[in-house]
Amino acid sequence: MDRLTQISHAFSKAAHTYDNHDFVQKYVADNLTQKISLENSDLFGTVLEVGCGTGYLAQQLYERAKDYVLSDISYEILDIAKQKVVGDNVMSVVVNGESPCFTACFDMIVSNLAFHWFEKPKQALTALTACLKPGGRLYLTALGNNTFNEWRTAHMELEASCGLLEFVTIGQLKEWLPLSGERDIQEEWITMHPKNAHEFLRHLKGMGGYVSHPGHRPLPLNTFRAVMDKFDSIPRCSYQILYATYEKPQKMREE
Repeated sequence: MDRLTQISHAFSKAAHTYDNHDFVQKYVADNLTQKISLENSDLFGTVLEVGCGTGYLAQQLYERAKDYVLSDISYEILDIAKQKVVGDNVMSVVVNGESPCFTACFDMIVSNLAFHWFEKPKQALTALTACLKPGGRLYLTALGNNTFNEWRTAHMELEASCGLLEFVTIGQLKEWLPLSGERDIQEEWITMHPKNAHEFLRHLKGMGGYVSHPGHRPLPLNTFRAVMDKFDSIPRCSYQILYATYEKPQKMREE
């Protein structure tokens, strides 16, 4: 099974548990909605959402869009979003957001905490910004590289390999956004306090977020239990949230 299929399968399995575990996604989506509303007029034009999940962000934005395109890699999770976000201006499509099949036809592209699943994030940003009309805006949130530092530290102290993805740094995100337009990146920290490692892992599984980074091999059971015990000594997980905005120039300069 290739990686893209693994990710799609994981989110499809989590389709009916996702809403019970997406409190961080909802919090970040609320902040993103506020930012978008402050920086744009009453109408958003044509909007593409990449990695829409079960539709929470779309519910807050679609009524102000001329057309709103829901997209996700998982048909099952997209089907739930379609039931929540209903309107004559709404359409949906199963698509890999890393390789969008659109021309430069969107006034706005939004994506909430889906970016870290991209295998080639730099190329993905190039492809997505190419889908913007002149003057169009990209609003993206991503998990920063210090996210879940406590879980990573528990592995490191036991010299055990950690299967978590390597999330993006602020520097990488800024570098990967096209130089041609206006770019802005802001940072926020959120700290959660699960009861123990079991609750933390159930949270990841319930959201479909358990696919490990490429090449990772599961730890021996005794080692994994030791990691969980180490985490349980101070059960806490930190989220480093990155908010990125890119505005495409009205007229691209000639190279």
